[in-house]
Amino acid sequence: DWGYNGVRLGLSFEIMANAETTNTKRGEPSVQMTWLGGKPTGTVECIPQKNKDEDYCASYINEKGQQDVQISSGQWRVEPPLPLLPSNVNVLPGQASTLRFDLALLTAIQRNTISFPQDQLLLLQSNTFRTQQYPSGVRTLLPYQYAKDIAQQQLEEQLNHETGDRRLDGGDIFETLGGYKDVAELVLERDQKRRRWKDIEGVLPKLDSSIDATRKVDISRLLEDEKRWGIWPGDTELMTIERGVVLAVVAKESKQKKGFFPWMQDG
Repeated sequence: DWGYNGVRLGLSFEIMANAETTNTKRGEPSVQMTWLGGKPTGTVECIPQKNKDEDYCASYINEKGQQDVQISSGQWRVEPPLPLLPSNVNVLPGQASTLRFDLALLTAIQRNTISFPQDQLLLLQSNTFRTQQYPSGVRTLLPYQYAKDIAQQQLEEQLNHETGDRRLDGGDIFETLGGYKDVAELVLERDQKRRRWKDIEGVLPKLDSSIDATRKVDISRLLEDEKRWGIWPGDTELMTIERGVVLAVVAKESKQKKGFFPWMQDG
């Protein structure tokens, strides 16, 4: 029933990344090290906010008022792009590198059906592009996005009540069936092109919704956006960080095995 009623809880906080690494104990790989996919290349920590009593990283409101949240530091690593499928030999032109890092909520969180225990481990991941990757990635994405958008446009034109296919009005059963057949073919073509676009769009630059792929896209204008680019610690080339995901690590509930009869504990 976690979050069953659609309630969301947003935590806003700033982090600072640096190129210094911490010493890790040798032994079995931890969840964090497995997530990073290799040796960490730096650390990341929350920038604390000032409070009367103590510093905190984030805050939220629940039925008890404002709750302050402490967040521990973690480690980060930038993973170079890998082929999308094991059968692929090469990566896509302009394919994203992957920034991974980990943090932990030192404070338990509770609001309605949203809850996290103390010391909740969070795994975070984002796409990153350097200035040489980004234009290649946009050029790789545009033909797929163009094909998807055109297929959707053709389908909408066919179904338009005013200017669309008049056979769909139902005046003649055979003409109507022919119209339905053409619409079904357009839907199939749209879905195929959308699927091809979906297979690659997650590792290529995310274009703003205002950009129309059916028209000429000014890539140089995207590179000139100063808010998009910066120097990542330990690097010298401009880089941009895009979409990301946050995963919470939870213990898997073990179900006790039952035998053939209810009184059998182990089958």
